[in-house]
Amino acid sequence: QVVSGVFSTLLGIYLVLFAHQHLYVVNLADPPSVPGLGNKVPDPPARERAGDTSAATGPNIAPQESNMTAPRIIFAVPMPWPLKDDLAKDNLIATISTWGSHAARLVLVVSQQQIERFPPDQQLGERHSQIKDYLHSVPMVRADGLKGGRNIWEKMWRGWKLVADRFRFEAEWFVKADLDTFVAVENMRAFLSFISTQDPYYFGHTLFHDWERHNLVFNSGTCYILSRESLRRLAIRLSRIEPSREFTYQCGDGPGAREDPHTAGCLRDVGIPASDSLDSNGKQRFLTFRPKDHLFAMKVDPGREKTWFWLMKDTSKQLLDCCSNYPISFHNFKSHPRIVYDTEAYYRLEYFLSTRSYEAVRKGIDPPRGMGRPFALTGEPPSPIDDNLNIKTAPSKQHFGHWLKENPDMYACVNKTQECFCELPEQIPHLGDNVVVASVASNPNCMSGGKIGIGEKCLVTCGSDYERLGDEKPRYITCPDGALLYPEPLTCRSKCKVDSVENLKEKVASLGDKVIDTKTGSKISCGNGRALFDGSKVGAVNCKNGQIGAFNQCAPCKKWTLTLKGTSYTHNSWKTVEFDGSADTKFEVVSVATKSKDDPVGNCFKWNQGQQLLLKVKGGKMITPLSCGNQVINIEKTTSEARKCA
Repeated sequence: QVVSGVFSTLLGIYLVLFAHQHLYVVNLADPPSVPGLGNKVPDPPARERAGDTSAATGPNIAPQESNMTAPRIIFAVPMPWPLKDDLAKDNLIATISTWGSHAARLVLVVSQQQIERFPPDQQLGERHSQIKDYLHSVPMVRADGLKGGRNIWEKMWRGWKLVADRFRFEAEWFVKADLDTFVAVENMRAFLSFISTQDPYYFGHTLFHDWERHNLVFNSGTCYILSRESLRRLAIRLSRIEPSREFTYQCGDGPGAREDPHTAGCLRDVGIPASDSLDSNGKQRFLTFRPKDHLFAMKVDPGREKTWFWLMKDTSKQLLDCCSNYPISFHNFKSHPRIVYDTEAYYRLEYFLSTRSYEAVRKGIDPPRGMGRPFALTGEPPSPIDDNLNIKTAPSKQHFGHWLKENPDMYACVNKTQECFCELPEQIPHLGDNVVVASVASNPNCMSGGKIGIGEKCLVTCGSDYERLGDEKPRYITCPDGALLYPEPLTCRSKCKVDSVENLKEKVASLGDKVIDTKTGSKISCGNGRALFDGSKVGAVNCKNGQIGAFNQCAPCKKWTLTLKGTSYTHNSWKTVEFDGSADTKFEVVSVATKSKDDPVGNCFKWNQGQQLLLKVKGGKMITPLSCGNQVINIEKTTSEARKCA
């Protein structure tokens, strides 16, 4: 404990007092001229934030006002499912409570097949129930597990498609991070605030060891950042990802493919190289190991200058001179072979790196070097390179922009010209079960495999044997900028069978309840002393596969008293909560994106938090807002007593 305390103190002091050193490096000062694309940067869609009328002050420079709005960031984290034990679940709670709480949205990418096989409600107890609010499943062709291989690349490219298709207008920046990564989000925000999201950027810890063999410079998958423009182009490329039977460095979906170089391979196809992320002294902002490793262990021994980590880097930037004053990420907070996560380190780093406000950090941080230029290296490239960063001996089909030259229709979509058409997939993803696409204004292209132009849209609705739940607002698949954009999922339920409704009427009548037929469907009305699970006296009769579920039934009225406790603090306004429900009422704490339609408060951004915690009836309505998502709130105790209800 003494050693741990001394280390924590030294780490905190050092992270504040990094020495400034001048570094001379060989830089590729100008953006590459991509074949078939040139230096053209497509015009971006308008930033979708109310009242935001800011415009870039130059081709690559964001507004410099000190009171500008902090950039919004969405994080995507691929992870196995189910989690193997409570230690792994505690680590994930630490991620959610620390750096994940600063996100506009935290997307935990998991296999749809594994989620169906191991339902979250069965895998997560009350202490870890919050995790399920962040899970987003993607259909995978390959197995997801230790025996069948992790196949992280397939999971991540499908995860990027999900984020681009659903959420790309909810943020300006998009980050992939590992489960054992810590992100100093306010440092990241401040770094990104100087950069226009109109341009394609790809920031991270740049590695060069595959440049000579595969014409590939990529950022470590521990933590890398895409601008919205980069995500848009990546989505266009991934819409036509090719299956591959072998491990290549092209943009293909093959077994055993490594995630980080294949991401770079897909970005290379649409003309996006790794961007320069070093600070003004040539020090790393994105660190691939833990602080103590970089500070005290990562030494360049003689003869190791050309290993994968040090190749074409300035080897003088090591040990106590390794890292930026404002580091953005660290990694590898686990020990092998048991993979025990160092959860405590997350909370220590959150204290040292994330307690200062975005405004304070932005005043101190040095802006990115050379806006818009690609990566920096020390020394000479591995072989002669052309104006587009291609080495002379680049393998076939592994040149910057080659894919755009071979696919002129995709070139049109990257540049958002009128020749661009977004292609609807054969199976519509992201929208829920039993959803179909309908034409709009007799557009014959609104069908599986159809193509719609920029600005066109297709209505989504429930199938003929299903009815829609929730609001009736029309929802559309659109092609706003050369890539498809999907609406929120629909909830479609089976239409109730007549005999099911008749059986329910007979059953509830004996208990004093009634089923009433209306123009909008059947409703159940609870008798004296009885209520539905959410405390209501009247509710819609819902079906699953044509049959009525048990949750449509009334139960004796109960007055519930809940005791809640937060891991950081417990506020008197929600320490004890009372709720009038029924004997069937269950409760849960959930998180929603702050300022979203589900957030009744909308003020968590004042504290640089991206999530609002709510107490809800499980499967039903909100009871009360709690705190922002910088902690975990547990339901410690529930008690009930009979109550009168007419």
